[in-house]
Amino acid sequence: MDKKLVRLKERQNEIFSVFAETIGGISSPIRVRLIHFLSQGPLTVETLANKIEQSVANTSMHLRKMLSLKIVTVEVRGKNRVYSLHPSAFNFWEHCQNFLQQIDPSLELNEGDVTDDLDWPEDLRVTLKKARENDVVLIDARPTNEVTESLEELNVLHIPSSDINKNLSKISKRKPVLVFCRGRFCALSTHTVRELRKNGIRAYRLNESWYSIKNRGAK
Repeated sequence: MDKKLVRLKERQNEIFSVFAETIGGISSPIRVRLIHFLSQGPLTVETLANKIEQSVANTSMHLRKMLSLKIVTVEVRGKNRVYSLHPSAFNFWEHCQNFLQQIDPSLELNEGDVTDDLDWPEDLRVTLKKARENDVVLIDARPTNEVTESLEELNVLHIPSSDINKNLSKISKRKPVLVFCRGRFCALSTHTVRELRKNGIRAYRLNESWYSIKNRGAK
């Protein structure tokens, strides 16, 4: 065999090995959950440990492995180590969710016996055009420490899911109210929609992440 071709095949094998190792670096439920939360913005080890309900030591161990594979980056801010997703990991996470639901449409976040339709049915670009024109209300239900960028041009209200009942007076009953949180596998939007509907508000779940909204519609 030609020596150049041999070297190319060897390099191909090296790349495939790195590919497998990197994919393997997120092949645990804990690391998937870390990506889920880091997709909202940079967070400290302590905050992440609290969110994924793990010890700081165990969370740090997983983050160090992800750091060695360049899935995440880290910045020291005072006494804190703050982790962020690699910029390309945002798209990767969105595509992974698409892939999973395409091969298994049953992977939806619900309560098993829910039959009522909570999801907003319209196309995202059409929906965001309506948001810019104030024809619908968008609510970001994420916790305050996860909101790192504002979406002012879409007139987004930021009301954490835990505070929704304290802020009902701020929410229109005349327009459809669309709630988003961390993405399609986050329970916060479902809970928020149910609370709003209990109070006579026409609420729906917008199964998109802030990243998807920002990149596909906030223009």
